[in-house]
Amino acid sequence: MEYYRFPSAKRQLSRLSLKNVLLVLITITLTWIVIKFSSSQAEVFEDDADIDSDKEASPIFKAFYKCVRPKLEPFRGRHNDFWFKFAEVTADCDELKEYKALEIMPSMNKDETKYFAYPKKDENLTMITLGIGRDVAAEIGLKRLYRKINFYGADPSSEYNKDLYEKDLKGKYYQYAVSDRNSMGMSAVLGDNGYKDQVTQHISASQFFKNIIQKDRIDVLWIDIEGNEYSVLSQIHRNGPLDTDGVKICQMNVEMHQFPTWWPSGEMKKFHDFVWKVLRDRRYIILKPFFVIYEHFRFIRLFIVNVADKECTDLYLK
Repeated sequence: MEYYRFPSAKRQLSRLSLKNVLLVLITITLTWIVIKFSSSQAEVFEDDADIDSDKEASPIFKAFYKCVRPKLEPFRGRHNDFWFKFAEVTADCDELKEYKALEIMPSMNKDETKYFAYPKKDENLTMITLGIGRDVAAEIGLKRLYRKINFYGADPSSEYNKDLYEKDLKGKYYQYAVSDRNSMGMSAVLGDNGYKDQVTQHISASQFFKNIIQKDRIDVLWIDIEGNEYSVLSQIHRNGPLDTDGVKICQMNVEMHQFPTWWPSGEMKKFHDFVWKVLRDRRYIILKPFFVIYEHFRFIRLFIVNVADKECTDLYLK
């Protein structure tokens, strides 16, 4: 005959302890979900706030926002569609009458057009190139447009780039891959047979601007760094690393990359999130969107102008 064994007090206590631990974990998980949901709702509310009632937003930003945001709303959260439709649906917004306050001039390099908001003040400007790519034709063109510019360039490969930037342009070259970290890391380096991944020295944008270039205001910034642009641009938002360091970026030309589908690294989502943060920050406007198809690669070229910081707007807004 087999007797039933009643659970010992120790066993009952163990079961109760396990049950309590599970209840605590469930409570923590539910609390985290509620906090995340509330946070996302708060972000949506802030983004959707009436732009006309915002006394700090400039008239030129309000015009940009009212034109661009409704065109992008149908693609919100749809990262792929947002990527492929962005340039097409926002191109008409380049014709806003408020943009006449900017005198925008082009400068060509070998395969693209860069843009420059011409200053209405006679000042010495600081221009930085991130990703020289063996081509300084547009920088030389910019120098012809406006003579009083000091040039600084960074590229992980010194081959050709150092001589081009220092001898041809009379600028200062730095052998860095500028990103969001100070360490060794992978970079796409342009060689004679195209781009190859190499381990190079990385430096964060905030560190490069503040401590290497030693400038608090970057008047012109050109970025073409084969995917690292997202890590640099993540630092320009309100209350980000550049704000913490007191660095202002006045105008930028940026090439946003999306690598082939067999090389998934989330660029479409990064681009989507960057644009919505720009709309929420109410600091920059995005102009001259251009969608590029090159072999298996897809790019979006943008001209981004600071219309909020007085040091910048006093320089080029009429």
